[in-house]
Amino acid sequence: MKKIEDINKSYFGPRVSDGAGVFVAGFVFLYIFQVVLLLIAYLTGVDINNLETLPIWFSWVMLFINQVALVLAVAAYSGIARKPLLRECRIERKLNYKQILILPVIAIFGILAFLPLAQGFVQLVTLITKETPSVGISIGTKWWEVLVSIIFVCVFPAIGEEILFRGCVARSLKRKNYLFAILVSGFMFSIFHGNAAQTVHQFFIGLVFAYVYFVTGSLLASIICHFSNNALAVLFDVILVNVDVQISNGALIAIYVVMSIVGFVGLYFLLRYIMKLSKQAKGIENTTDKMAWAKDLGKAFTAQGIKDNYNRLENSLKSLFDDPCDGINLNGDIQIENDNLQADSFATGNQDNQLDKLLTEANKQTIKKRKKFDLYSLIAAIGIALAVWIINLL
Repeated sequence: MKKIEDINKSYFGPRVSDGAGVFVAGFVFLYIFQVVLLLIAYLTGVDINNLETLPIWFSWVMLFINQVALVLAVAAYSGIARKPLLRECRIERKLNYKQILILPVIAIFGILAFLPLAQGFVQLVTLITKETPSVGISIGTKWWEVLVSIIFVCVFPAIGEEILFRGCVARSLKRKNYLFAILVSGFMFSIFHGNAAQTVHQFFIGLVFAYVYFVTGSLLASIICHFSNNALAVLFDVILVNVDVQISNGALIAIYVVMSIVGFVGLYFLLRYIMKLSKQAKGIENTTDKMAWAKDLGKAFTAQGIKDNYNRLENSLKSLFDDPCDGINLNGDIQIENDNLQADSFATGNQDNQLDKLLTEANKQTIKKRKKFDLYSLIAAIGIALAVWIINLL
């Protein structure tokens, strides 16, 4: 006979509510550490009212402390929830050299595709608020300052933010499905920073980071892609800082349109290619023909085509990410009191059947409650971040 008291002790993997919880934990720890930064600024006489004039060393300290806060938030939530989120981030999953080489190229085409959209959003925000949003991070002007800035602007954020948003948030949200995890984690990633200048680019590039994480099954892939994105941004900033070229609005729009088209087309084929490489690495046969991309695009705007493409993507990501928790059908912990099992309800030989019925019904009720809790916790987490984003905007 089954031991009811042991049923609730099994680990079924992170839930959607865990993604929301660790996201809020990141917020809490980040703002606690911001208080530490304010104290450092006060003791050192740094004026933090103008981010553009911050000393370069303070920018480094700020970036480092922020990432420490995110990692500690994950560790703290993992300990409280008793779920090994940090251990299961899959940092140790290996990549082959082809996958490693293609990741920076994906970042390049991501910038080409998303930069025009990001600039358009910045112009819209400027029109509404009458102020131009700024990233507010200094990388210095001397060569050694730029090199050190690469570590603090590119390396640390790539590690800390990927652990939180892909290793924990996205992995938890995929409990619903992989596409949901990619889209929602990208949105949460974009509003978490509370900076309108970065919001649109971070949303789209966050989708790419989540995709490469799932398709390679390795957090190292999204870390490399994230690092490449940030490093390219620093490089562009260094190159363009002394460039003063007058371009008409019409020419600028034409350039942005060409950039976006080239970027999206290139990114589409690169993301297909890295999936092919990942299938080869896992020994999964690639059954699609060379012109499958044309067929996919041709059916992309039909109801059946959308359904087929979604199912194909979901099944591919499941086989590539290969999370043991994906194979667990149980959506909730079964909780049932021993007192509910009346001795006279079980005739000899029917105990297991009666118990199975009770467990099945208890599980249905638990699943409904858990799904509601998942939904409400996710809405609350996003609501908090969105409120902070709006406050920062205004």
